[in-house]
Amino acid sequence: MRHSSMGAFLFVAAASCLCGQQPRRISGEYIEDRSNRVFGCYCEWSGERVTGGREVILGWRISEGEFQGVTLAGVKMAAVIIGEASLSAGAAPRKSLLFLDSETTPAQREAAEALLRRQFGGLLGRILSTNTVSIGFRRDAGRASLRIGDLLNLAMRKGNPPRDSLQGAIRWYEPFLPLSEETLGMTLNTRYQGDEFNQHWDLNETGISGYFGTFTLQLP
Repeated sequence: MRHSSMGAFLFVAAASCLCGQQPRRISGEYIEDRSNRVFGCYCEWSGERVTGGREVILGWRISEGEFQGVTLAGVKMAAVIIGEASLSAGAAPRKSLLFLDSETTPAQREAAEALLRRQFGGLLGRILSTNTVSIGFRRDAGRASLRIGDLLNLAMRKGNPPRDSLQGAIRWYEPFLPLSEETLGMTLNTRYQGDEFNQHWDLNETGISGYFGTFTLQLP
C-alpha cells in the first residue's frame, strides 16, 4: 500500500513537471511588405538584388498568448526597417523603428517591446526608437492593410500568379517569419512619412512584394 501511494505521488509530480515544461504559445496575424519582389521573374530579381530590398514594413496583431506574465491578446505592433544592403541577403547591417499601439496598457507595451527585441533582434538590428501611436491592422482572406498614425499606410491584396507577375516568375524569398498560414501579398500602395531615416516614400507600383497570414511563436 505504501509503494502504491509513493508511485501515485511520483506520477503526479512527473506530470506536473512535464506540464511546466510545455512551451508557451503566442499567435496572431502578420503582414510584411518589402521594397523588392518576393515573387518575380529573373530580370526583376537580378535588378533588385543589389539596390532593392533595403526597406521592409512589418506588422503584427496578437490574438492569444502572454509574455512576462502579461496577456498580449489584442496587442498590435509594427516595425519599419532599413538596411545598408538588401535585407534578404541575410546579415546586412540595419536599423529600425518600433511602433506599439496606443490603445494598449503600458504593461502590454513593455511586454510587447521585450518580445520583439527577444524574438526578432537580428531582424530588427539597431532600434532607433520605440513609439506609441494608433495602429490599425485589418486582414481577411483576400486583403490586408496596416496603418500607423499619420506615418504609414500599407495596402495589400492576395497575389495571383501568373496573372500578377511576368512570364517565368518564381518565388525568390520566404517570409522573414515562419508563418503557419501564408498568402503572397500584392502591394497596392505603401507610404511612409517618418523623419528618422531621412527617407520618405509613397509607392503605387504594384507587385508581389510580401506576405500576410498567421504566425505562432513557441516560447520556452
